[in-house]
Amino acid sequence: MFFKQLSAKESTLSYFFGCGTLGKAVAVDVVAGDEQWFIDQAKEAKVTITHVIDTHVHADHYSGGRKLAQLSGAHYCLHESDAEFVKFPFHPLHD
Repeated sequence: MFFKQLSAKESTLSYFFGCGTLGKAVAVDVVAGDEQWFIDQAKEAKVTITHVIDTHVHADHYSGGRKLAQLSGAHYCLHESDAEFVKFPFHPLHD
């Protein structure tokens, strides 16, 4: 298991964690412009990014989550309650 944090210029934190044994990883709260860092980390760890999660519809930074999901072929995930705030498809999560 691995867990990495990326501190963005905007003083926000993004997270990358996964399991090398299973070859899977998850990116959380990706900041726009940092997508390549996650792709590079996945390649280095020999894992596939399966899910990209935004924990909330961001007011504190521009999200790169949808772009990373598109680039990596991962599911883009938001909490199901965000459906009323966004006009694009996502994989809904719930508690």
